[in-house]
Amino acid sequence: MPGLNDEGEVSRRSFLKAGVTTAAAAGLPLEAWAAEVPPRQKDPLPRRVLGRTGEKVSMLNLGTAEKISERLLNAAYDAGIRYFDTADCYTNGASEKVVGEWMAKTGRRKEFFVVTKDHPKTPDEWVTMVDTRLEVLQTDYIDLFFIHGLGAGYWGGGDDGARDIPKMKEWSAAVDKMKKSHKVHFVGFSTHTKLPLRIELLNNAAAGGWVDAIMVAYDPQLVGANAEFNKALDACHKAGVGLICMKEMRAVAQAPKFMPEFKEMGLTPHQAVLHAVWSDERISSICSAMSNLKMVEENSTAARNFKPMDDKKIGAVKRLYERYAVAYCNGCDGRCQKAGGTHAALDDIVRYLSYYEGDGERDKARKLYASLAAEQRRWHGADLAAASAACVSKLDFASLLARAQEKLA
Repeated sequence: MPGLNDEGEVSRRSFLKAGVTTAAAAGLPLEAWAAEVPPRQKDPLPRRVLGRTGEKVSMLNLGTAEKISERLLNAAYDAGIRYFDTADCYTNGASEKVVGEWMAKTGRRKEFFVVTKDHPKTPDEWVTMVDTRLEVLQTDYIDLFFIHGLGAGYWGGGDDGARDIPKMKEWSAAVDKMKKSHKVHFVGFSTHTKLPLRIELLNNAAAGGWVDAIMVAYDPQLVGANAEFNKALDACHKAGVGLICMKEMRAVAQAPKFMPEFKEMGLTPHQAVLHAVWSDERISSICSAMSNLKMVEENSTAARNFKPMDDKKIGAVKRLYERYAVAYCNGCDGRCQKAGGTHAALDDIVRYLSYYEGDGERDKARKLYASLAAEQRRWHGADLAAASAACVSKLDFASLLARAQEKLA
């Protein structure tokens, strides 16, 4: 893995929900715990350069896909976070509104790098969406404006319709319009689509020229196991496309709060995952949905105390995925579906179940499940044992799909 950038998100929607454990749970005396947890401070967290943009952004940013509050935003600021990630659809639009109201009330807009997203079907529609996003955020510019979830299935041309967007002249022309208006500084897209398409999107972004940054589903195990994904990250890094990590924590949501091998490092397993990601110099920032103050404290402490991991320590993190990736697979390439002899969208169904069980986003999970075609939900009759054996993360599809039908249908 490449070395650390001198300047030196997860999503951590699910697994940090347990929060920072107590001194008793850690087996530490209260005095030792108090000494280990630094007081809140307003000094910004360490920053990294976001690709060719030249912008220095917090290596940890606050994702707002879950319900947030003024109190949480104050805590993020006090912890040193200076980067907010939001979107038109998060908590039905409430998150973007809360971020905007907080920035207006505190007068801190200029201190923050703000990312928001929308779902344009055409280049012209993307341009027209800018003013709405500005109005909700109560600002006159967006630092980074993303196409949200590129390749997620709602694109008119399906996968093919999404695949070529990062290198199409029509979208590049739309970018020029937005930048010339000075309402948008930088542009790009987020993606957590199936791995083959994710790799193509990254490669096309590196070649296309108009993409400034990408927020991409990533984890240390995936980087080590898939050479093509790793090459695509290299291509983006070489082209100056900034890379922001998301969903690195979702696969290990059920990991315990303390494990001996990580305790020796002075880290929780979850903090170790963050350190493993930051050890990759290609990653500028990790997007983490921190829904309470303890989560903000744990993640920001990890950022302040970050030291690059050697191969041995990163190996321990990879083994964490091998052991606990039981409910989500970040590296799905469709082999499970093929092995199971089914057209059912096994990966999508399991992902929606993780939204329901891990994130508490029940309405969102049910709506996404309902949006699948009947054939994509029809997993009965599939060889689920073969699908599990072929799965990159060896997910127990029989159990997961049964729960999904019970909770999402």
